Amino acid sequence: MSLVPYPDSDDDNGGLDKNSPVPAPGQSIPKSTAKRKRLDAELPPLPAAFHDLYSSNARASTSDDPSLHGGRKRAVPHVEGNWPSHVYLEWVPSHAESETLHRLIESIQESIERANKARQKPLPVPDITPSLRSPLGAPLPLHVSLSRTLQIKTDDRELFIETLTESLRKVAVRPFSIQFATLKWVSNFQRNRWFLVLGIARPAQDEMNRLLGACNNAADKCGHPGLYVGGRGDGPMEDNELRHNATKRRKSTQAQAETDKTSNESIDRTENFHVSIAWNLVKPDPEWIALLENIDVNKHLHAPEAPFGAVKAKIGNAVHNIELGSRKGSLRKGVGI
Repeated sequence: MSLVPYPDSDDDNGGLDKNSPVPAPGQSIPKSTAKRKRLDAELPPLPAAFHDLYSSNARASTSDDPSLHGGRKRAVPHVEGNWPSHVYLEWVPSHAESETLHRLIESIQESIERANKARQKPLPVPDITPSLRSPLGAPLPLHVSLSRTLQIKTDDRELFIETLTESLRKVAVRPFSIQFATLKWVSNFQRNRWFLVLGIARPAQDEMNRLLGACNNAADKCGHPGLYVGGRGDGPMEDNELRHNATKRRKSTQAQAETDKTSNESIDRTENFHVSIAWNLVKPDPEWIALLENIDVNKHLHAPEAPFGAVKAKIGNAVHNIELGSRKGSLRKGVGI
C-alpha cells in the first residue's frame, strides 16, 4: 500500500521555518506559518485500508483485566486455537463527521444532566464514553455488524472466507449509502454494557437485509449461529417476535437451502441495524431512554458522505475486504499485526 501523499515537512518545530524568528506575545504569526497550518488542515484523509493494519489494540495482558478497558469485560472467553471473528460494514467518519458526532454525544450528556437537575429526586446519570477515538486520540472507524463474534478454528479460516465470499456474490449487492433514522440505547447480550447507537433507515434496495441474509447463510454453512436470530450470545434483540420467527425458519436439509435464503431475506431486521458511537456500563434509566428517543437525529447529523463499498471479515488480527458489486466476489486481504 503506497504512502499517503502528505506535503513535505522539513522540520519538527510546528511549521516554523528554521530561520524564522519566534513571534513575541501580541505579534502576528508569519505568513509562512499560517500557510503551513492551512496545509495541515487540508491534508487528505487516510485511506480506508490503513485502518485494517491497526484493527486491534495492543495486548496489555494475557488475561481478562477490566481495569485495562474502562471496566469492560470480555464477552467471549479466549480459547487457544479459536480466532475471534466478526463480519461488518465499516464507516470511517470524516473529520467534520467526527466533530458532529462528538457534539451530539456532548449534547446528549448535557441534556440528561440538565433534566436531572430539574428533578426533585435525582436519578443516576450514565457516564457516556465516546467510541470515536483511541486512548491516544487517533480517530477510530465505526461499524455496522453483520455477524456475531464468531469463534473460528485455525483450520477453518480459509473455508469461512471462501463461503462468505460466495454467499455475498450471490446476493450481488452493489455499493450503497445509508441514512440514520433513530438514536437509542441497546445493550449487549450479557446486559453488562449499553451502547448509544444510531439506528439505520431501510435503504431503497434493502441492501442491509440482503447482506445480513448472506452473512447468516455463510455462518450457518460453517456451523456458526447467525446474527439477530436469537439464542445465547446473539446481538441486541428488541423484538422477541423476530427471534420466534427466525427459529421457525431454520431447516436442517440441504434441499431447503434456497428456501431458507428466500425466507431469510424476507424478514425485515432494519430496527436491529445500527452504528455504535458511545457506551456506558450502567443501564440508563427509562427517563433517559425516553429522552433519547425524542431527539430528531436528522437535525444533528447528515447521512455519511462515503458509501459502503465492501464487507469486512476480521479473523484474529487479519482483515479481509470483500468488495461489493463484483460478480466474482473480489477479495482483498488486510495485514494482520
